[in-house]
Amino acid sequence: MIQNPSKLSLFFSRVTSKINKKVKIAFALLLFVALGMFLYNAYQRAYKPYLYDKNNYYYKAYNYSVKKIIPRRKVVKDIEIEVLHFGKDDFPDNLSTYKVSHYTDKGIDPRRLFLHITFTDNTNMTLPFGQVTSTENYSERFENYLDHKVFEVGPGFDKEWFSNAENYRRMIQRFPGLHDKTMDTDFELYLRDFLFLIVPGDTLYQTGAVKDGVSEYNFQLKNPKSGKMQRYIIYGNEGDIPIWDWQAPFVTFDKDDANKERTKERIQDFFDDYDIREYGNLWDERYNITTFPRLNSFRGDGYNFYKMVFYSDEFRNFPLSLDLTGKSENFKITITDSYLEEESRTTKDEIHYLKYSTYKTYDASNKEAYINDILNYHAK
Repeated sequence: MIQNPSKLSLFFSRVTSKINKKVKIAFALLLFVALGMFLYNAYQRAYKPYLYDKNNYYYKAYNYSVKKIIPRRKVVKDIEIEVLHFGKDDFPDNLSTYKVSHYTDKGIDPRRLFLHITFTDNTNMTLPFGQVTSTENYSERFENYLDHKVFEVGPGFDKEWFSNAENYRRMIQRFPGLHDKTMDTDFELYLRDFLFLIVPGDTLYQTGAVKDGVSEYNFQLKNPKSGKMQRYIIYGNEGDIPIWDWQAPFVTFDKDDANKERTKERIQDFFDDYDIREYGNLWDERYNITTFPRLNSFRGDGYNFYKMVFYSDEFRNFPLSLDLTGKSENFKITITDSYLEEESRTTKDEIHYLKYSTYKTYDASNKEAYINDILNYHAK
């Protein structure tokens, strides 16, 4: 028989209280451990995603930043068109008065016409005529398996402007007596028909993706071989990083387990091209599908990046269009003929030439000769 139920009840109450307190402490500890494991796992996935992804090689992106960019405009000051002559049959008999320099053909797609422009801000630009977004481009063979938006970035000229017959008619009004190709039944306009008609004072401006408010993703990667930090730019159609996207920036390359050594060699080729610049100021997926850096691997599927990686911020990183702000009376252009004599070849299909150049400048005083000798010749 219980002598003092109140004491017994108090005893059990104290025991229960201690047990509940320990259970609460244990539960709190378990919750803390679970939260810690969750945060640690989230940290690992955000800052060490390569631990969970066996299909890609990861390279950390340093000094990562994003900014919106707006189209830039530049006014033409001086124009030079250079014509390359590769065949021996074209060589003049006497080259003693010609300027001698060097030219390297990297075996990509030999060009024969180059546009050299100096702008009023004293910057310069050189573009091959073939490297265009125009009626004579080479894009169709790529459009079957690549996003057509790839052509909205990169060096070239705007397709809509430089294939428009009305724009061509407006330009030839500066050159009375020039044959109007659009009067022909089966006419076809090419980029050269426009670029030979640019005059000082005209304005070139960036178009393509930049007109849609594209963002610039700027970062650095460490060259695995040299350890040198190298700057890269990729353009995308998204804005600033959202506050919930706190992952560390990485660049990835596809991993080929069947040929690991060859894959690593190709990735190193990407890093080494920063100094070689075989394709100019960019690394282009059209030529390097298997070794193209995927910036969107750490930003999610909602980010759409154009398939070119640039080494520096240049005016010609986007296709260019034209405003006819120049005046006919200010016409001036230099035509340079360069004759190439092969010197040597490298294992990477590079051909080194001696270049012999001669030039003639046309302005208002000999404009008729320019129309007859140059414009009507190329209009045929």
